[in-house]
Amino acid sequence: MVKMHKSSMGFILPLLAVCLFASFIPEAAWPVTLDDAIKSALGESYVIKEQAEFVKRSRFSYISSIDPFLPRIDLDSSYIRTISPMTPISTYTSDLRDTTDSRDVYTFTGSISWRIFDGGERWAKRKGAFLVWEREKERFKSVREDVLFSIKSSFYTALGAKSIVGKRQEALQAAQKIYNLTRGRYEEGVARKSELLQAEVRLLNAKIDLQRARKEYEKSLESVKSLIIIQTAGPFDVEGLLSEPSFRSDYKSLNDRALATKPEIKTQEKEIDRLMRVYDEKKGAWFPKIDSAVQQTRQDTQFFPGGRSDAFIISFSFPLFDGVGRYYNMQGAMSDVNAARQRLAETKRTTSLDIARALKDYELSIEDVRMFTELVREATSNFNQLYGEYMEGKGDILNLLQSEKDLASANENYVGSLARAQVSLSFLEKAAYIGDRW
Repeated sequence: MVKMHKSSMGFILPLLAVCLFASFIPEAAWPVTLDDAIKSALGESYVIKEQAEFVKRSRFSYISSIDPFLPRIDLDSSYIRTISPMTPISTYTSDLRDTTDSRDVYTFTGSISWRIFDGGERWAKRKGAFLVWEREKERFKSVREDVLFSIKSSFYTALGAKSIVGKRQEALQAAQKIYNLTRGRYEEGVARKSELLQAEVRLLNAKIDLQRARKEYEKSLESVKSLIIIQTAGPFDVEGLLSEPSFRSDYKSLNDRALATKPEIKTQEKEIDRLMRVYDEKKGAWFPKIDSAVQQTRQDTQFFPGGRSDAFIISFSFPLFDGVGRYYNMQGAMSDVNAARQRLAETKRTTSLDIARALKDYELSIEDVRMFTELVREATSNFNQLYGEYMEGKGDILNLLQSEKDLASANENYVGSLARAQVSLSFLEKAAYIGDRW
């Protein structure tokens, strides 16, 4: 049996008490600011990483398009065994008598070839590959803007939900204060039982509203957590100041800038240029092809052929007639160009429309903030006045409860308008391609 000294027991008991107390302390929530969320989302987003791979692939395709401009070196070796009684006679053998009793022929050919002229087909393919690379880089910017808007929208929505939780806590405190006052007046015989019940109902509704606000906040946190792609089971929280945006601009300047710089428009412009290179490539089929080659051929009955022939070759080829494909391929390529031009015009139209709508929504959200600011001021004044009158026994409980509900609603609408204003600004920044400092 193990005996413990009093000194050991004196050390262990306080330690157990500290551990037990620490187990009841709630874990601190991990605060995430907007900058932290954006950096994490841009660095871990799957769609951004996917588009980055597309950019790499198009870059590799562009690098490989240099091959047709370089000379080509070919080596060819073959062994032929004649099965029939006929004895093959090599053209390149140094001694024809060596083949009289043999049906075996060994051939080795080495050549260096280079295309001199192809009507611009190689240049069109290389330029097209470069434009695909440029197009994918612009598309990467567009994907990045989508991710940026998504995280900013979700973050401000969560921050607004968090502020609503705070406002509903204030409403609960006000309802509790009214209930305590009414209960005190009821116990003194001044207030009626119905007044106490009405105050109690309002207190219960305030608790229900607070619980719903907390759940909505938790749902909004899940959206933020999913977008910034973090793996944590601990508490998670957003942190920041929800304030009125100060951005001001006019439609013309925003639209002009967007039409000149927006990635969606630049992507379509690159696509038109690429399709023009496809047209040039199809047009190259109408031009002759001129090739050159230096070739050495060895053929003999020995495994290491001794017979040798060296040649320099210039070849000229031009299809005089190969059907109607060349003409209609060019027509089809030009139709693709014209379709892409129409798509560019449509992209510009929708961009201008998005900017106009986003600007109107943003301006309306700013007006809402100002209106709800005034409404909060008036509702606060009204509530304070009715509460003071009720304390003096002059007011009516129904009017007091209604003023408290109006104040709570005004506070919620105010913080909600701030969140909507920030989201509206984020969409305007996306539509007009402005404000990307990350």
